[in-house]
Amino acid sequence: MHPKILEPLRFTENRFKIALVGDPHFTPYDPDDRVKDYLSLQYAMIRQEKPDLVVLMGDNVDGKTPEEVRKALLQITKPYADANTPFTFILGNHDLQYSSLSLKEEYEIYASLPCCILPEDFDEYGDFLVCVLGKNDAPALALHHVYSGAAGKTRDYSYYDHVSVEQIDHLVSRQNALNEKYGVVPSVVFQHICVQEEFDFLNQRSALCMLGSGVTGQDEKKGSFYTLKKGVDGYLGEAPCPTAVPNDEFKVVRSTPGIFAMFFGHDHMNDFVGMTDGIILGQVKLSSFNAYGDGLMQGVRILEFEEDKPFTVRTRMFRYRDVFSDDCRSIHGTLKTRRDRTSVKIETALKVLPFLAPLLLPAAIRLIRKGNKHHG
Repeated sequence: MHPKILEPLRFTENRFKIALVGDPHFTPYDPDDRVKDYLSLQYAMIRQEKPDLVVLMGDNVDGKTPEEVRKALLQITKPYADANTPFTFILGNHDLQYSSLSLKEEYEIYASLPCCILPEDFDEYGDFLVCVLGKNDAPALALHHVYSGAAGKTRDYSYYDHVSVEQIDHLVSRQNALNEKYGVVPSVVFQHICVQEEFDFLNQRSALCMLGSGVTGQDEKKGSFYTLKKGVDGYLGEAPCPTAVPNDEFKVVRSTPGIFAMFFGHDHMNDFVGMTDGIILGQVKLSSFNAYGDGLMQGVRILEFEEDKPFTVRTRMFRYRDVFSDDCRSIHGTLKTRRDRTSVKIETALKVLPFLAPLLLPAAIRLIRKGNKHHG
């Protein structure tokens, strides 16, 4: 039996490190090769990085019954239990999609797992706060865990759900309570579905950008095309997929003293991070081999905090390819040689051809006519 984590989280020698694990998408029936490759990445990350905390960033497991959910969760959290590394979690849009469990029942299963930290006072929306203690046993870092919902309530308007007004009020209330008691506490928000402000990091382009590093808009933004702005760190592999519902979450977070960063999962091929309006927004890439991805770029986002440098974070990706090269049982053939956008370049080219045809056809006709005149 692995012991439960009873001690509070705290800075050690001024430092605290968090590993963000995005979109495992596990079931109790995954092929052995996918399970082994995922676990290899997680064990390597734990061994090399030695995080003080792991956060599962949503779309963690699919299970219809409590037994299936628990079995899948035990698989994905085994590396943390073996190292006695505490973990927390947020749920994604898929976690309850096919389940017969309520949110409360799902949380009870998480709480029963070795090394899981889940405060008893999580609210009816599934949101909760975990603090990291510093000097004098006072909170030096606050970690807000927010459930961003599942499918949109009116999917013809928004494909994805959104954080409710009540949740935003609770988030602000928890942060303000900390600030009133301890002074302004540096704080980070973790949730699955990103905010619309991630588009601040993108340039909207013509369809021609798809021949380079561009991506096509998804869901409500189909027909639009984007590239990552210069100066934004990381990689854009697909357009962000936030809710389309007008939402004041970012506006409220920005105006709440202490909150300086937000990190998201959901978009499997994105790992960019930047700052907009004074708030850091960061993406967490797919960590497993159970859903669409881009070659062997699966990874874990590492966050490093220093107590004497509040309101700052250093972050980077810990990637499967960097550790194991192309030694992978889940991906085969030419997929092993593809990196970043090259892994989806053929797909995106096929998607953009209908948009490019009207632009390219007149030019092709002109070239043919010119060639015919020259030949004659």
